[in-house]
Amino acid sequence: MLTRFQRSQNSLDFLSTLKMSPTHFCNRLHARASTPPTVTMGLLTAVAKLTAQSMGVLAVESYGSAHLAKVAPELHGAVWGIAEKSGVLPKAYGLVIMVNLIVCSFAVIALSFKVGAARDTLGMPLPAMYATGKDAKSVKFNCIQRGHQQALETFTMFLCGSLIGGVKYPISVAFFGLVWCKARFSWAEGYATGEPKKRYQSGWGMLIWTTLIGVFSAAGGVGLELVGVM
Repeated sequence: MLTRFQRSQNSLDFLSTLKMSPTHFCNRLHARASTPPTVTMGLLTAVAKLTAQSMGVLAVESYGSAHLAKVAPELHGAVWGIAEKSGVLPKAYGLVIMVNLIVCSFAVIALSFKVGAARDTLGMPLPAMYATGKDAKSVKFNCIQRGHQQALETFTMFLCGSLIGGVKYPISVAFFGLVWCKARFSWAEGYATGEPKKRYQSGWGMLIWTTLIGVFSAAGGVGLELVGVM
């Protein structure tokens, strides 16, 4: 039976595959053709936990919206009512634009500033993206760079999921956006120590994945509604 530490390591190992190149990912799948069932269960458990956390937030908004529609229709209309100038989008969708598009974009830019500052202090000039050495300064710079680069790699999918999912779940998606920003800075700070494993040392670090799956779940809800399933 896996220990708590082993289950955590399996979960982090799965999450690391999300930022691999297609070639690296295929090679890894080939190398793990004989993956033990216990490892597979660990991966599935990690996905299930992240999905359950995000779905819980969406369920709260759905319940809150339905409840307010009955007891406080005016308040419900002020949040989830259709904005007159759009004709289709809920009024609270403005929060999605301001938080998930604007604020989160500035968060990614702020992380890039940290990389620029590290180039000066650690002596890593442009145009090289990463340092090639194995010394302490090179390792530290590469860790700081990954704090920004990994955010950049996943930001497009996070933003797309937000803009689609926010149509049905504007409050939840905007909430995911705020948490994503905090989690991204926490994740990058842990990475910037020069020890990659510390990127998850804070409880906030893992929330970069919870929020990503959260906006995916919200977007999935919109898709299911469009095809008539929900």
